[in-house]
Amino acid sequence: MIKLPFDLQERILSFPFLHLIRERYPKSELHFITPKKHIEVLNLLPFQAYYHEFDEDEIENVFDVHRYCKTAKIYKVDLFISLTNSFVDACLGLGLKAPVRLGFSDGWKTLIFNLKNSRLSGHHATEEYLSLYRTLVGQNLNLKPRIISRDVTANIPDWDTKPYLAINLSPIRHAGVEEEIVELINYFEDQRIVLFASEDQEKIHHLIEPFINNLNKRNTYVNFTHKSWIDLAKMLAFSRGVLTFNGPVASLSAYVGARTVILFDTENPQMHGPLHFLAETLILKVDDPSVGKAGTGTGSMQGRKRFDMNEVFGKAFEFFRMVIK
Repeated sequence: MIKLPFDLQERILSFPFLHLIRERYPKSELHFITPKKHIEVLNLLPFQAYYHEFDEDEIENVFDVHRYCKTAKIYKVDLFISLTNSFVDACLGLGLKAPVRLGFSDGWKTLIFNLKNSRLSGHHATEEYLSLYRTLVGQNLNLKPRIISRDVTANIPDWDTKPYLAINLSPIRHAGVEEEIVELINYFEDQRIVLFASEDQEKIHHLIEPFINNLNKRNTYVNFTHKSWIDLAKMLAFSRGVLTFNGPVASLSAYVGARTVILFDTENPQMHGPLHFLAETLILKVDDPSVGKAGTGTGSMQGRKRFDMNEVFGKAFEFFRMVIK
């Protein structure tokens, strides 16, 4: 039984750990206690598991833990692993009467876990999860898994005869697409470009339509909206390349094997970049002088460093050179 992180980004970054657990216990049933929100992303894992979902406010204290464990119909747990820092989540291991309980040992949780190690401060999230795996097996292994999702089917027509790049318009700030994204898109010519975003899809659909009218007419554009993160994963997997800011989309893209350029402006790639995924990625950081602009933006960009999109385009085009015309 594994308690997964609530944050979607951290959940995807735990996938290398989940792959290793599946390999170590090939005949065991895997069960995940997982947030209901975006639960479908787990269907990208290339192995079977059982999902026990919960709502955001369903497990907030030890009394909720008792109620959940009594009603969840989870029986005979041999091993419980928590991938979070939550004391309440750790208590699930006791509630499920697991004889072996593994997790991070800071604070009161050290009284609950009988297999434990300190969380690696300042390390990559995936490496923190892999440290738990080392504790589980009792060996200081040099772990370098290279993982990819299960096979998915295409959902963009003519993907093979009319190849496309996928560009993420998120984050949408102040109800509009950032000016720097417009600038970047307009550098491309003679490309089929699928435009998408991860915010509310109905709003995005109505936002993208007029937005397309202001873009470089030498490209062909597809306004893509998705009903689930599986739909989004399918679109990303069959693209010739993905260009996105940091966040869950970047990790999802890498997990499904898409060649991905990631613009890091709000996160540290040393802690939240895709790690141990099979896809090739190009990471560009806003504080890198070769791609970042001096000073900060204006308007909706006020107080935030900006990318030099001319430089970003040059590096992205070179990265995609082998897969686009």
